[in-house]
Order: sequence, then structure tokens, then C-alpha cells
Amino acid sequence: MGKSAPVRWLSGALLLSSLGVLAASHGPISVRAWGQTKASVSVEKVILTNDLGMRVAYVDYGATLTEIAVKDRRGRLANLVLSLPTLGALEENHHRYGAEIGRYAGRIGGARFTLDGQSVQLEPNAKGVYLHADPDGYDRRVWEREDFTAADSVGSVYTMDSVAGDQGFPGHLRLKVTYRLMRRENVFRIEYAATTDAPTVLNPTNHVFFNLAGAGAHGLATHRFTIQADRYAVTDALRIPTGELAPVSGTVLDFRQPGSAQARLLAGDPLLGRSAGFDHSLAFTNWDGKLRRVLRVDESSSGRRLEVETTEPSVQFNTGNGFDGLEMGSEGVAYQRHDGFAVETQHLPDSPNHPGFPSTRLAPGQVFHSVTVYRFSAAAARSSMTSRGIKAP
Repeated sequence: MGKSAPVRWLSGALLLSSLGVLAASHGPISVRAWGQTKASVSVEKVILTNDLGMRVAYVDYGATLTEIAVKDRRGRLANLVLSLPTLGALEENHHRYGAEIGRYAGRIGGARFTLDGQSVQLEPNAKGVYLHADPDGYDRRVWEREDFTAADSVGSVYTMDSVAGDQGFPGHLRLKVTYRLMRRENVFRIEYAATTDAPTVLNPTNHVFFNLAGAGAHGLATHRFTIQADRYAVTDALRIPTGELAPVSGTVLDFRQPGSAQARLLAGDPLLGRSAGFDHSLAFTNWDGKLRRVLRVDESSSGRRLEVETTEPSVQFNTGNGFDGLEMGSEGVAYQRHDGFAVETQHLPDSPNHPGFPSTRLAPGQVFHSVTVYRFSAAAARSSMTSRGIKAP
């Protein structure tokens, strides 16, 4: 069922990692109550802090990231993650701010696919397609959590136990998601590991939206994007991939050299659709499944830079097209159209229906493994990136 990833699947003999797990509420980790869901399930908030002052926070509902705070060139700390202020607001929202998506991120045409000769029917939305496991995705659930400290990092391991038939998918899936803040680097890692007792498909991602000028800042005019992707997934009127991966060369989707998304949004282009926004699957150049740097975002007013490394073959690049000013962010500012961007590292949408796409199949005896790394810096501390695969602007 498509091309296999060189390092996506590890030997079944490899155990899901033991991380020295503990229930910590001190030092670089603090834990506090964050309310109860409508179903009366308690939710906690975890706050991590490293030696450089970087701060990361998340809540058990949806394993949702609510804060990644990093200093700018003047040493001023600001949260870069768009978030909502209360658990109630999270339960009502449809933008999945910072949440973990699963079992399959993105769209699946007709909400169905064939796996090993068996037809699998999923829950369709109003348009007849599957999207992010609505209405009962992992972003709508309270995850089990264990906190850990290690010599080089602190964080938490979230666990989702997804029985066979959950959301319509075959196989009893056991998924672990590790949130890891490095102690002496401004680096945050998301690490996935999963097993199944029957063949299934899996494509998790995190749906975090950033604004490097600080959450609550308006627009993306001061951001420049560099994305090492040479192809994009062509889609139909319902935004379902057709199976064609077309060259980005000569299109508005070519960010192989630093470019402004805002300028392209204002100029308009048929590829951006009627909504005039980026929401596209971009396939990384020469993907081989190894962890490598694939994109960079520079923000001029703060001097902040975000670099992303991943083992995944593509990114869903989204410019916050659905923000409409009706949701008040944690900063007390209503989020408007294009007030943030998402760079969701993942496999391509609708992959189970396209043998030519990298495979999302997971079988018994295999361990799914995926890593995405977010590396932050500011202008005063930058060095040339030419040796890391992305040229400095």
C-alpha cells in the first residue's frame, strides 16, 4: 500500500521507550488543576521551563499545547502559540489549537479506504469526507499523562488507548506522544511511538498555530518562510488529493527560497482557492525518513526564528484562513484571519487511497516512530545555517 518509509517503522522487538517517568510538580516542571470537562473529567496543565528561560505549557484535554514562550532579540519573553483561555473554550472550538490529531490527520476521500482487501468505512462530515477524525478525534479527549525529568530534558508522555473500531479504524492502537523540552537549548520535541494488534493506518500530527511576533499579533506581514518542498499534492474541489504530486516550481507554493506568505495572499492566485489562503500539502525534497531540517520561519520585528526538523515526508502549511474574530485568545485578543500559521508535519492526506504516496500502514509487530523538532532562536544569537541544509537569507 504505497512506498514504505525507511525509518518510519521499527522492529517489533523495539519496546516503547522507558523514560524514567514520574509524577513531578517541582523544579523545571509544575502541574496545576485546569478544570473539568463537561463530562466531569479533571484536566491538568503542565508548565515546563528550561535553563534559558524558554517555557512550554500544555493541558491534558487533546494533549493541547497552550504556550511556547521564547525571548526575542531584546530578551523579551512572549508566547508564540495561539491558544484559548479556558477548558470550556477548548471544548467548543473547531480550530484544534495546539491539539494532537488522530488517528489520521487530514482528509480521506469518501471517508473510506481499502486495507488488505477489506473496505474500511469512517465517519464522514457534511461534505462526505473524513477530516481529522471528527466528531470524536483525539483532540476531543482527555489523555493519560506521566511526567518525567532527564539529564538533558523535561516533559511528559501522553498515552492514547484506541480500541479496534474506534472512529471506524481497525486495530487496537496504543499511541504514546512525548513532549520534551531540552534543558540547555531552546528546543521542543514531539516524539510518537505506537503499536497495533491488527493492520491499520496511522497519521498523527499536532495542530499548533504560531505567530513569531507573539500570539495576538495581527497578520503575517513580518514573517518569511523557507520550506524545502519541491512538490505539492494536487486536490479536487473537496480538497482531496487526486494522487498527483506536482512541481511547486513557478507556483505560489514555491518557498524553497525565503518568501512572504502575506504578499502572496494579497496578490491572490488560483492555487489559493476561493478562500485565498494557504492550506496545502507540500512534499519535502528527497525525503528519506531521516530526521532533518525542512523549514524555517523568520520574523523581522522580534528577530525570532523557528526551524523545524522532522522524519515526516510532508507538511500541511496553513495560514489561519478560518480565524474570523469570534474566538478570544488567551491574550485577550480576538484572532483574525491570517493571525497565525501552522506547519503540520505528517504523511499526506488520503494516503490509504493512493499507492504512490508514502505508506501510513502499520502492522502487528511493527512500532511506529516519528519525531518533529521545533528549534527557536533570535537574531543576536544566529549563525549561518548553510551547513544545516537551509541557506541563510
